[in-house]
Amino acid sequence: MKSLIQHTVSHLFLAVSLFAVANEDPPTYPGQDRTWQFHDAAGTADTTALWKEDASIVAWATGYQDLQYGSEVDAVWKTPAKALGVAGGGSYDIVCLGRGGQITLTFDSPIRNGEGFDFAVFENSFSDHFLELGYVEVSSDGVHFVRFPNFSYTPSAVGGFGAVNPSQIHGLAGKYKQGYGTPFDLEQLHLAYTAVMEGSDSFDAVYQNSLVANFQHLDLDAIQYLRIIDIPGDGSAVDCEGAVIYDPYPTVGSAGFDLDAVAVLHQQASDGLTQSIDFAAIGHQIFTEGGLELSATASSGLPVNFELLEGPAQLEGAQLSFTGLGSVVVQATQLGDASYAPAVPVTHSFVVADALQHIYLEPIANQLVAVSDVAFYAQSSSGLPVELYIDAGPEAAYVHATDHLFSSGSVTGSVTLRASLPAGAMAGVYYAPAEDVFWDFEIVSSGAPNAARSFAAWQLAHGLAGTAEDDADADGASDFEEYVAGSDPNLASDHPDYRLERSEGSFILVLNFSKRARARVQLMQSTELTAVAEWTQFIPEMLSIEIDPSDESKTQLRFKVPQQGGSVFWKFSFSED
Repeated sequence: MKSLIQHTVSHLFLAVSLFAVANEDPPTYPGQDRTWQFHDAAGTADTTALWKEDASIVAWATGYQDLQYGSEVDAVWKTPAKALGVAGGGSYDIVCLGRGGQITLTFDSPIRNGEGFDFAVFENSFSDHFLELGYVEVSSDGVHFVRFPNFSYTPSAVGGFGAVNPSQIHGLAGKYKQGYGTPFDLEQLHLAYTAVMEGSDSFDAVYQNSLVANFQHLDLDAIQYLRIIDIPGDGSAVDCEGAVIYDPYPTVGSAGFDLDAVAVLHQQASDGLTQSIDFAAIGHQIFTEGGLELSATASSGLPVNFELLEGPAQLEGAQLSFTGLGSVVVQATQLGDASYAPAVPVTHSFVVADALQHIYLEPIANQLVAVSDVAFYAQSSSGLPVELYIDAGPEAAYVHATDHLFSSGSVTGSVTLRASLPAGAMAGVYYAPAEDVFWDFEIVSSGAPNAARSFAAWQLAHGLAGTAEDDADADGASDFEEYVAGSDPNLASDHPDYRLERSEGSFILVLNFSKRARARVQLMQSTELTAVAEWTQFIPEMLSIEIDPSDESKTQLRFKVPQQGGSVFWKFSFSED
């Protein structure tokens, strides 16, 4: 077995050699699926990364147990139900384990040892090198767990937002960025155990002793349990050879492994006809409503049963009663009969709160490259602070979560912005999480045809002069309104489309917005329509954002406002940003 010193020196030398050859290291055990240099990042020629929609995926984890959160994980990320079912492939549809935390996943049918990889673990890293790692262990009985051989050749500590080279790690979950799973082959456990029983001393003594003690209880064709344990990254954890494992440390708020999903590639076949469960997602609930009746159907026509997995509630049959505030997790199951195999369980989580809340994200224009500290505007109906994140876009694009200041970086590309608001209390009222709001825009060069422009530049392009209140085509909409909407100020038949539609218990307001307009849009409310009326800002709920297929810079926005007693008036207020 290599000493830790040999391990580090050897790979530091090879890392700087221009002529280093992949796979130069001898295997740690006969049949090891890959030796250093290990597989590279997703999207490269030498990778094992499994895309979340790969045709080889036959099932997903359906349950969890023995969840133990580590330190530095906020309540908003304690959402284990989000780790069940298909991978979301984003940053937020996850459960965060915290520093040193762990979770055990269960499956409708056991994983079996097939040809090649048998399952894959999905993490939510936003890049190829911000890799938060975890040990992977499997068990047939839920008591004796066997850890996969794992190797880390990262030579030194990694800072909180430092980089880990994926080609320096192997046998650890979290090797690949979001949307791509790290695959595992159960046969590697058999090969490692065989090597030890034949006298190999390649492994660290702690790993070797655990392997020998637990493998004899393992049925590789009946893996019922899969455990993921976060690696803190501070140097306290070691790989199967005894070398220190480093990953980004310290991180706070959502420290440690962020589990998106576990996919199954080889699974025991179930006897009987297949069936599925239709169990609609459950929205966040208000405590004073007392509870709700759960409803689900099976494609087989067999009755569906419900189980309360966790949370402040009581369940009798299908009737769920709230007993307090907090997150509730429920699961629908159908165990099958003589004709039908068990259905894959469906799990949903929601929050019971004093009140609901929503987000208003002001429309955002396309941005130029190399700009910084551009203010974005987002507010909540509760008054709690909204957080902004880049969900997708060029790697250098950045928005400050709480200050809402945006920097574009030097690369053009499409950006998806997410406005998020977790559960929280304001003035003694506990609010459920708001639904996320997304906005897409482009980072473009200054001469691009879809680049945003000032009102003055827009006027010049249309041969106009005068004030923002002027109405060049006399269609009833001011020139500035036409600028915001992206309509033609010289054509009366092309004008902003304002609409008020009645819906059950509310009104729907419709507005046009052009991503070429550098403008702010706010909704104002008043109870009277006079010259001296007092107008106050109102936070509407955003329902939808539709893109004009003929011009992707033009959008139609739909907002919901409540019906109220008496007369209420609304107006949109526009100003140049």
